[in-house]
Amino acid sequence: MERREFVQRLTFGLVAGWAFSRGGWLQSAQAAPLPPRLALLADAHLKDGDTRRAEAQALARAVAEIRRAFPAPDLVLFAGDLAHAGNTKALALGKEILADLPAPLVAVMGEGDGFWKGAAVWPRLFGEPRFSYVFPGSPDNQDPLNQNGRDGNLHSSLLRKTENRKQKTVLQILGLHTSLSPSPQGPVFQVGREQRGWLARELARLDPNLPLIILSHAPLARIFRPWQQWTADAAEVVRLLTPFPRVLCVHGHIHRHAGFKENFASHRLATPPPPVGGGWGERDFSTPTLTLPPQEGGKKMGAGYLRISHCGLAATAWPLPSPCLGTPAAPGPGLGPQGCGWGLLSAGGDSLKFQPQVWQA
Repeated sequence: MERREFVQRLTFGLVAGWAFSRGGWLQSAQAAPLPPRLALLADAHLKDGDTRRAEAQALARAVAEIRRAFPAPDLVLFAGDLAHAGNTKALALGKEILADLPAPLVAVMGEGDGFWKGAAVWPRLFGEPRFSYVFPGSPDNQDPLNQNGRDGNLHSSLLRKTENRKQKTVLQILGLHTSLSPSPQGPVFQVGREQRGWLARELARLDPNLPLIILSHAPLARIFRPWQQWTADAAEVVRLLTPFPRVLCVHGHIHRHAGFKENFASHRLATPPPPVGGGWGERDFSTPTLTLPPQEGGKKMGAGYLRISHCGLAATAWPLPSPCLGTPAAPGPGLGPQGCGWGLLSAGGDSLKFQPQVWQA
């Protein structure tokens, strides 16, 4: 069976028998303008170009379910690790499966995508890991995603809706490439000095009054180092976000839906105090809680604190447990598809609503 036939068969045939959590997403069309809708995917871990593998079947299932969503999403975000070990045939198969998505796709690269020859192939298939897109939302524009150059820099995605036929930005999205780097204590993820500098300049031209989404593969936090759920320069990245009171960091890598919040000094502090604690390895962070309490140490310009929300995505390949729940010696794959899935995100007014679509069977 040809790959294209495989994808179409899953999309139009098998999907009828799959469980799908409709929630508030599947709804009848209304005359009123709908808020921007984003579908979220992560961690397919395709091993090769074999369409019979469970990982390929699971990714195609997620794509088929996203195709059924009504209204259709405006944009699809992929949080990395499309391939398991940089296999070029796996990346090509992933590209073909994702081509059936009902909306444009933007993706960041995971460490599994960059192994072997994957780092060289990824830009040809998906563009630079640091992408530049503008979403104009114009009724006269047949192509909702206009690329704004591929110079290897990190750029923003501005999701806009029309208001009296005028474009109105309602949501800002930034993509960050987190790379796995060696360290004396073992490999950790890094954003890197050069990318942090670019991020600072990019944030300076965005509107802090609008919600901001940061997409990355690794969590922009220090969660549990033995499992490499740890970004060494996360604190430096988060401090750059202090002018934005509504920030959602969406990430993959942990293979489960998990949310937690950090409490940082807001942009009213000229110099934020250093974060306390080394990480969240000893606590469960699936329930949103404050993990960094208000603290002293910064140069104060007024009261106020910034709360940054983090949203981990379930994988389509296999689930992983929380490292806090009887931490095993190594993170072994689960028994998917139970616990796998994808997510939906809608932006309305000043709020962002996340709906996990977690498979039960």
